[in-house]
Amino acid sequence: MDENWIIERLEWWIDTARAARRTGMSSGQLTVYGFMYDTNGSYTEMRERSAQTQSIIMKVLGRSDVPSLMSRRDKAYWVDEGIEFAEHALAVVRTRAETRAKLGTSAPTMKADALHSLIWDAASKRWESGHYSDAVQRAATSLSGHVKNLTGRHELGDNELMTQAFSPSAPQAGKPRLRWPGNDDDLTVKAMRVGILNTAQGVFSAIRNPATHSTDELPKQEALEQLATLSVLARWIDGCELIHIASA
Repeated sequence: MDENWIIERLEWWIDTARAARRTGMSSGQLTVYGFMYDTNGSYTEMRERSAQTQSIIMKVLGRSDVPSLMSRRDKAYWVDEGIEFAEHALAVVRTRAETRAKLGTSAPTMKADALHSLIWDAASKRWESGHYSDAVQRAATSLSGHVKNLTGRHELGDNELMTQAFSPSAPQAGKPRLRWPGNDDDLTVKAMRVGILNTAQGVFSAIRNPATHSTDELPKQEALEQLATLSVLARWIDGCELIHIASA
């Protein structure tokens, strides 16, 4: 939202409308601030801007019941109500930045301790001490260990582990799969299986590896986002079934 442009438009409307109200709308033509008005209702710049100004006011005030700013009465345009609405909207825009700073944003927030317990339990102690990269690394390591325990594939590194665990191919002896449940022919089921495989591979390549090997400390917000990604994957894994090779 371009607040400077909004302020300019509202200020113009208020000043021009006030001038028109002070001067009066007598018969014939009337010049207000250099713009021509007449009682025959021909379009003037003020008239042309009325719809735009009305839209601005509705957006700023968050309401849809703002009446037309200019109505005809006795062959004259009356704008008193429009001035009141415009003044209200202008006050809101001018104080919005201060209001946001004092009250905080209305955007949704995420509680770290509401992440998947496997992720937050592993990360929480290092997070609370301000070691955000280490918190992410420990959470990813915990998730890797969880997949190893489920599949019994303790001999594999993370990337190969995820490739094997979520492979779409049939399980083999000693190589079970973690698979999103559902009909193999269902398109949504297929999409989930592919998505989980890709996410698991991406998480350990792009999140765990940098957190483990880089000496740079992650910014707090980025670290939280990475923990959230790990949490999503952990919840998907909870929903998977462990598929072993069919018995002979």
